[in-house]
Amino acid sequence: AENKVKIQQEGALGSIISLLKSPNEQTLIYSSEALRHLSMNAQNKEEIERAGALPLLVELLSCPLDEVQEHVAVCLQNLSVNANNKIRIVQVGGLPALIELLRSRNKKVQAQGVVALRNLSVNADNKVYIVDEGALPPLIALLSSPDEELQEHSSVVIHNLSENAENKVKIVREGGLPPLISLLSGFNQRLLELATATVMNLATNPENKVRIAQRGGIPPLIGLLPSSNDLVQEQAMGSLCQLSMNAENKVKIQQEGALGSIISLLKSPNEQTLIYSSEALRHLSMNAQNKEEIERAGALPLLVELLSCPLDEVQEHVAVCLQNLSVNANNKIRIVQVGGLPALIELLRSRNKKVQAQGVVALRNLSVNADNKVYIVDEGALPPLIALLSSPDEELQEHSSVVIHNLSENAENKVK
Repeated sequence: AENKVKIQQEGALGSIISLLKSPNEQTLIYSSEALRHLSMNAQNKEEIERAGALPLLVELLSCPLDEVQEHVAVCLQNLSVNANNKIRIVQVGGLPALIELLRSRNKKVQAQGVVALRNLSVNADNKVYIVDEGALPPLIALLSSPDEELQEHSSVVIHNLSENAENKVKIVREGGLPPLISLLSGFNQRLLELATATVMNLATNPENKVRIAQRGGIPPLIGLLPSSNDLVQEQAMGSLCQLSMNAENKVKIQQEGALGSIISLLKSPNEQTLIYSSEALRHLSMNAQNKEEIERAGALPLLVELLSCPLDEVQEHVAVCLQNLSVNANNKIRIVQVGGLPALIELLRSRNKKVQAQGVVALRNLSVNADNKVYIVDEGALPPLIALLSSPDEELQEHSSVVIHNLSENAENKVK
């Protein structure tokens, strides 16, 4: 470690870099290996670039000597940890040669090439350039490699690339879904973490919501909901949450038997999993058949309990879900029976306008039922509802007006 600094401080870099052009194979091997070791030092990462090594290193990625290819690929991998070098390696034309390494018959060379791309793919612009240079086909092929290390590294690159909006579509069009979905049924926990994260990214695209379902992605995602790996569970739930925004998927997710697992996650101690599961039920509850199935699956008591959740986002999702469910005649009765009124009425006092709005709309739906007109008033809803009539928010004024109008159809309520 100390010599890495001393060699640079003694001014050796220029001479070592010049030997990258040596016709002597052994000298070439030694010089590329020396730079491989020197590039592990943080300061040297900058000095090697400043000394003009990058073009020569990129050129040597096409060297017929596997040993040199490997040393150079590792050197570029080390250098690419540096933010400026992530840009410079691409600027000097490094991408085509690194991508070509993915097709090497030498596993070590393949591995170093994909790790270098993994580092480069963290940069936002590089996410575009890497795809434009044709990296997706060999990267996707590596997802099915018998070598789990290559699978993992290529999974990281594809996950990084999937953070770009256009790449979400390109990854699917280039055939990325079958191997990703296949990984969802594996046992390697790291690969499961990466596959669920990537599918969740891809599922944010409307077109992909359809294709993931068509490719059979829903059953393995449901199968991961009981996972003991919190991250896998969270990301599988996040993926299904995204997929549930699509009308057809609302039906498919229920038909595949997901409701029980999703509802059980309403008790998750993981905040993000709780957000995803409550949001998924919000979307699923828009479907008429699901309104009945969600109630039959025992969701109502948990949903009502979560109306008191300290997370505004969860409160909102749950209130909308109950609002959707309360369109159903039987659910109008069941929500009240499981104690939903006090919690819904409390939402009317929330400082969050969205939460207030969803609470009052749910009460609006419930107040259509004759018995509920009495129960809502008996539970003390009138003071906060009347207060909302003077709200500066016209939407809140309107919804509370509808509830009060519905309540006024009861003879005793007219007096109250």
